[in-house]
Amino acid sequence: MSELDFRKVSYKRKSNKQSANKKLDIINSSPFGGDFDINIASRRIIEAKLEISSTDLYDSLKSSLKEGLSELENPRVHKIVCLGLGKISECLTARYQLVIMLSLSELFNCPLFAYDPVFSENDKTVLSKFNVTVLTDNLEGKYKVNSSETTIFYMPHCPKQLTNNLLWANWGLNLNYCVIFANSFSKIIESNPSRDLVANAGYISKIYPYVLELPVINTFKYYEIFNDLAVHVFPKLKMVCADLWKNSLEPIYKQTDLEFITNC
Repeated sequence: MSELDFRKVSYKRKSNKQSANKKLDIINSSPFGGDFDINIASRRIIEAKLEISSTDLYDSLKSSLKEGLSELENPRVHKIVCLGLGKISECLTARYQLVIMLSLSELFNCPLFAYDPVFSENDKTVLSKFNVTVLTDNLEGKYKVNSSETTIFYMPHCPKQLTNNLLWANWGLNLNYCVIFANSFSKIIESNPSRDLVANAGYISKIYPYVLELPVINTFKYYEIFNDLAVHVFPKLKMVCADLWKNSLEPIYKQTDLEFITNC
């Protein structure tokens, strides 16, 4: 598998993301301590993976994923693509989010791919150690799934614009092969004014009536790491009026609204 399996589309620049709250600032500070050591990093990731595997959070996620997959034409997961993981070698949040991805790879026996423009060489070393293929191109979330190959897109706390771009890239029946574990669409719709939804989440708004959103119970000790995330699948698209798929223009965002690092 390579990133040639994805169709590249296009895009533009960076903006600031919201700063983490005080609690996350504390837990994210120097998780590995001192100079980077791949052996220490690997050991702590393995320890975190063992910790996560026995939590209600992980049990709930597995249950929601299996329920969602059972609704799809092809319930077999072919790969997991992670976007927006962050600096694994420096950030405790990214470490715990990574171990969820590693656990899911074992659960579904499928390969892992990851991309984040902030990955350092240390991060890439860690990912390579755990057999994660690091993608090299910033597609700004515009990854098109291969026909009939179900893909889990793991996007913990990614900006709504990246999710919007992913939906656009697969707009149509291809969405039946996308499983999106990301910020709850319901929360996005509820917490943003209609003007912002039109400008930055138009495809989320359009598909929302047809999405099956499955909640994930979050009782993890660091609540903020996995709060407001949900599993989203699109099982009944053949019953949707064909007019929904018309006028599928590529999203364009105002520079002042951008919440992600663009490819130029």
